[in-house]
Amino acid sequence: MVSKENLKPILILAGPTATGKSELALELAEASPEIEIVNADSLLVYREMDIGTAKPTPSELKKVPHHLINIRNPDELFTAGEFFRAAQSAIQEIHQRNRRALIVGGTGFYLKALLFGLWNVPPSDAGIKKELEKWENEKLSLELKQIDPLAAQRIGTTDRYRLIRSLELCRLTGKTPTALQSEHSTSADPRFRLWIVDRAQDELLKRIQNRTLQMLQSGLIEEVAFLRARYPKSRALLSVGYAQTCDFLDQKTPKGRKISPGIEGLNQEIQLATRQLVKQQRTWFKSQSAHTAQSRWYELDRDLPTLKLEFNLLYREKRVHKI
Repeated sequence: MVSKENLKPILILAGPTATGKSELALELAEASPEIEIVNADSLLVYREMDIGTAKPTPSELKKVPHHLINIRNPDELFTAGEFFRAAQSAIQEIHQRNRRALIVGGTGFYLKALLFGLWNVPPSDAGIKKELEKWENEKLSLELKQIDPLAAQRIGTTDRYRLIRSLELCRLTGKTPTALQSEHSTSADPRFRLWIVDRAQDELLKRIQNRTLQMLQSGLIEEVAFLRARYPKSRALLSVGYAQTCDFLDQKTPKGRKISPGIEGLNQEIQLATRQLVKQQRTWFKSQSAHTAQSRWYELDRDLPTLKLEFNLLYREKRVHKI
C-alpha cells in the first residue's frame, strides 16, 4: 500500500464518455513533461480492444508515459480491487521517480475505489455464483431492482458481472449493496482532486455521432468479429459499442422498437446506448462530487482556459499533504 505521506496533490480527470478526456489529458501532460498518465477506464486495460474504446493511438501512447493500458486480455477480469492496488502501485512508482501522476478515466467503480478505498465485503461464494450465473440478465436486474432499486439503477441491465456480484452480496451479508455502501467510509482520500469535464448537451451529442461514425469507418465490426472469435466468453464485449455490434453480427433486433436496416441501424443503436451511458455517468458524477470536497466541474471548451490555469497551479504546488 502506498503511503499517503509527502505526496503532492493528484488530479483525477473524469467525466462522461466522448467529452474528450484523453485528448485533454495528453495536451496537459505534453505541456508538463514530468506528468505520467494512469488510466482509470475499465476497457482501456484490455489488449486488442482499440477501435470501440477510442484508445489512444500507439503514437499518442509514446508521447506521454501511460500506465494500466493493455495489461489484460479481453477474457480476463480486472476488478475494482485489482485496479485500486495497481493504481496505487503506479502512483507510488511514479512519485518515487520525482514525477507526477495524472489519473484519467470515467469508470465509476474504479474511481470510487480510488477515492474512498475498498469495501470490506466477503469473497465470492462459488455455489451462490454458480446458481446466479444460470439467470438471464433481465431476471438478475429484476431481482436486484426488487431488493435494491438504487443499485439496480446504477448498474443497469447489461453489466452481468456487477448484477451477479450485487445479488451475491445480498445473500452473503443479508444487506443490500446500497446499505453496504452507506456503511463504508465517505471520507475521500485528501490527496485526490476530482475534476469532472463535460460539454453542452448539443455539442456532446454531435461528438457522439461523429465518434460512432468514425469507429464504424475504422473497422469496429471487424474488430468485434475478431474479438468474439478469439475471446468468445469476454465480458468486455457486453460494453457499449461492442454489445450492439455483437447483436448486429447475430442479426438480433431490439425488442419493442424498429431500427434502420444494416449499418445505419447499428450506428443508431450505438449512439442510443452511448447517450444512455452518458446519462448514467452524469448522475454518478453528481452523486460523487457531493461527497468529495475537492471536486470541480468544467464545461469544455468554455472553461478550458480556467481549467488549464488551475491545472498549472495544482501541479506546480510545492506543499505536501500529510495524514
